[in-house]
Amino acid sequence: MKLTGLPWQEAVKAGNKTGMMKYVINISLIFAAAVLACSCCLIPSGNMGDAAGPEVGMEEKEQPVELQVADHGRFTGVPENKKISSILISGQAIDVDIAGNYAYVTNDLGVLYIINISDKERPYITGKCRDIDSANIVIVKGDYAYISYTKWVSGKSDYYTDCGFKIIDISDKEDPTVIGDYDSGRNNKKSVFGLYIEGDYAYLNTSTYDDGSEFNTLEIVDISHKKSPGLVGELELEGSPANITVNGNTASINMNFYDYDADEYKDVSKLALVDVTDKKNPYIRASMEVPSNSWGIYQKGYDLYLSSHKPQDDDYNESMIQIVDISQEEPALMGSISLPGGAWELDMAGGFLYASDLTGGIYTIDVEDSKEPFIAGRLNTSGNSYDITIMGNYGYIADGFEGLVIMELSDEDGKNKYEPIRDNQENQPPHAVIDIYGDTAGGYYITGTPIFFNAVNSFDPESKELSYKWTIDGYEYDDEQIVDIIPRDPGNFEVMLQVSDGELTDTVKHSIHIAEINKPVEDIVSHEFTVEIEYTLINNSREVLNDIECLMRVPLSYEPYQYILDLASSIPVSDIIYDNHRNKLLQFDIDEELGPGESLSVLVSLEVKVNEFDYGSINQELRYEDDDPDLYYYTRDDIFIDSDSPAIKDVASDLLQGIASPLEMAGVLYDYVVRNMYYDFERAENREYDFMSASEILEAGSGVCSDYSILYTALLRAAGIPARLAAGIPVYTMLYEPGKELDIGHAWVEVKIPGYGWVPVDITNEETFWTSNYFLDIVTERGPGYIYEHSTMDWGSYYYDGFDYSWDGEGPPAVEQEFLFRVEDVGLTDIVKD
Repeated sequence: MKLTGLPWQEAVKAGNKTGMMKYVINISLIFAAAVLACSCCLIPSGNMGDAAGPEVGMEEKEQPVELQVADHGRFTGVPENKKISSILISGQAIDVDIAGNYAYVTNDLGVLYIINISDKERPYITGKCRDIDSANIVIVKGDYAYISYTKWVSGKSDYYTDCGFKIIDISDKEDPTVIGDYDSGRNNKKSVFGLYIEGDYAYLNTSTYDDGSEFNTLEIVDISHKKSPGLVGELELEGSPANITVNGNTASINMNFYDYDADEYKDVSKLALVDVTDKKNPYIRASMEVPSNSWGIYQKGYDLYLSSHKPQDDDYNESMIQIVDISQEEPALMGSISLPGGAWELDMAGGFLYASDLTGGIYTIDVEDSKEPFIAGRLNTSGNSYDITIMGNYGYIADGFEGLVIMELSDEDGKNKYEPIRDNQENQPPHAVIDIYGDTAGGYYITGTPIFFNAVNSFDPESKELSYKWTIDGYEYDDEQIVDIIPRDPGNFEVMLQVSDGELTDTVKHSIHIAEINKPVEDIVSHEFTVEIEYTLINNSREVLNDIECLMRVPLSYEPYQYILDLASSIPVSDIIYDNHRNKLLQFDIDEELGPGESLSVLVSLEVKVNEFDYGSINQELRYEDDDPDLYYYTRDDIFIDSDSPAIKDVASDLLQGIASPLEMAGVLYDYVVRNMYYDFERAENREYDFMSASEILEAGSGVCSDYSILYTALLRAAGIPARLAAGIPVYTMLYEPGKELDIGHAWVEVKIPGYGWVPVDITNEETFWTSNYFLDIVTERGPGYIYEHSTMDWGSYYYDGFDYSWDGEGPPAVEQEFLFRVEDVGLTDIVKD
C-alpha cells in the first residue's frame, strides 16, 4: 500500500511570535507586504481557495443571464445583515470593488478576480489577471482597475521590495490585461499603503524603511496616459500613512507612528488634511491627533469616519470608530464608539456605517446621531474580513476564509420600520442569532454526522461580553459559542439560544429536521482501539520560551465510518475551536516557561471505533437535487484544485461521454488516475516539496497521497460531482510501523453520492474502485487546509496546528516541533478484509 503525508514544518514568524510558516517584517507591514512562505504536504493544519460556477454532468455550465443594467437593489433603512452567498478564491481575499454586475477582488497571491454578481445567490468567476505581484487595494474606474502592490523579495542577507500600482484593462472580463505600471520603488524597503483614484490622478501613500527609520510620502501620479503613468508631485509626511480619501481639493490621510527602539506602535496617530489644489505642490493645511493604529477612513460630506484598533499578540480585541467634522478650518471630533475586534475598512448605507473586522465579520453602526453612535447589527464571517464595499442594498466583503461574501443589508420590501434600539435606555438588550451547519441530503441533516450550532453572529449594542445558553433537543449547554452534536435518531430538533450581557437577555428558536439516508457501505467489521496524538516542543536555543499555547486537530464522529467514544488529554483543554470547514481543534495553554534545552509534550488519547467495510450496491438512477448546496460549493475550483483548467476539463469530458450515473463517472475517473499515476517515493522522502496544481500533477504523472487526491478531486469537480479533500490518521499503515506510530498523516478524497451522502475513497491505495475498504483511516480534517496553510501569506486567517510561543531575544530561537500518531489495542491480525 502506497501512502505518505506531510511532516509538520516548523514555522518562524519574525517579531517575537512563532508557530506558522511565514515571515513578517514587522507588524506595521503585515497587510501591505506579501509575506515569504514555504510549503510542504500533510500533517495537522487549516483553510480554503479558488472558485468557479458548478457544472452538473458534462453539460455546458449554466450561468446567470447578464443584465443590461446592474441591479443592486435599494437600502430601505432597516439593517438586517443577511448573508446571501460566498465564492471562494485562491489564497486570501484582500480587497474588493464593485462596478456594474461585477466584483473585482484581489488576493495575496497576486491575482485579480473578476466575478459576475448579477445573480447574488450564484456569483461565478468570469476572468483572472495573474500579473500583479502582491496585489492589494483595487479601485475600478470605467474600463480600468488600479491595483496597489508591495512585493517583498528575499535577498542573500536581507529583504527588499518592489512597489507601486498596476493599471489593468478590464474591458474584456474574461481576459483582463496589465497595460500600465507606476513604479514607486525598486530594490529598496518601500511599501504602498493607501491608494485613491480621482479623475486623472492617483494618490499613493508610501513608506520607506531604512535602518530603524522611515521616510513617508504622499505621491500624486498623473494617470491620463494609462500605459505610462508619471509622478506629478509629492509631500513628505510626518508619520507612516495608512489610508487616504480625496474629496475635491482635500486629501484626508491617517498616519501612524512606530517606535523602532521599543518595537511597538506609539500611543497616538494623526489625521492630516492635505490641500491638493496644486498637484505639484500639495501641503498640509490642518491636522489632529486620533487613537493609535488608525487605518480605515471614509468620507461623507464633511464627516470623516476613522477606524483604529489595538493588536495584542495575534489577536484584535479593541477598536474604535471616530467621527470627525472637517467643515471648519480645524477638524473636530464629534463622537466615537468602541468595538471589540479589529475594525479595518469602512463604507456606508443610509445612516449606517459598516466596518470590516479583522477577527471576522462586519459591524453595522448607527451614526445618525454623530455624537452617540451605537452598534445596530453584526454579521460574522469565517476569516479576517479585510474590506467591505457597499452598492445599493448589498455589501461585498473580502474575507480571508470565505473569499467574496455577499450580504443583504436590509429587507427589500421595506415593510419593517427601523426603531433605534437605544431609546434613551442606559443598557440595550443583546441580539441572539443562530447559524446551523452540517452535511445534508435532500434538505435534511443526516443522522450520525455532526451538526454545528453557532452563535457567533450574536452581538451586544454596547459591545458587552455575552454569555450563551443553548437548549438543543431537551439538553442544555452553557457558555459555549459553538456546540456540535451528533443526532442518532431521525425527527425534528428544537433549538433555543439565550444570550445575556449580564443584565438583559434575548432568546431565539429554530426547528431543524434530521433524517436517515441510504447507507453506502455494508458488511461492516468494527474495531475498538486507542489512538494517541502527541505534539512535542523542543527548545534548542538559549532563549526562554513563554506564552506557549498549542492547537491540536482532533477527529469527530462520522457514522458509519468512525466513532469517537472518549477523549482524554495530558493537560486541561483551555478552549475548543472550529475552523471554517467545521474541523475541531483543541487549544492548550501552557502556564510554565520552556528553558534552553528543555522540551514539553501535549498528549491526547482517543478511544475510537473504526470500521472495515465493503462498499454497498447503490441506486444508479439517483441524481443530485438541483438545490443541493454541495453542488455549488464542491464542484468549483479551489486552491491547487484547478478543475476549471482546460487540461482537467478535457480529460473529464473525453472520459465521460455518454455516462450519466455519478457513481459510474467517479469510477471511470478513479481508474484513470490509478492507471496514469505512479507513486513517487523520492518525492515522499522530500518532506519540503512544493504542492502542484491538479493540471501540473496530470502532466507529471506521479505524486504522493496529496497529489493523487488533488488530481482526483479536480477531475470529479470538473464532471460536476461534489468532492472534497480529507486528511488524517492512517491507522492501517501504522500497524506496519515499529511501535505502531507515524510522524506523518495521510490524504484521501470524499465523494458525495446522490441519496447516500459523503463517502471516503482512498485513491492512493490503487485498489479496485468501490470494493472493500479496510484501511481504518480516521479523518481529522476536511477541506484543503493542510495545503492552504503553506500557500498563503496571511497567518491570521487560518488555524495552524502545533505550538505558538513568544521569546525575549531579537532573532528567532532554534526550536523543533515533533508530531506523532500512535495506535494501541489493534494489530494486523485483527484486519478481516485484508
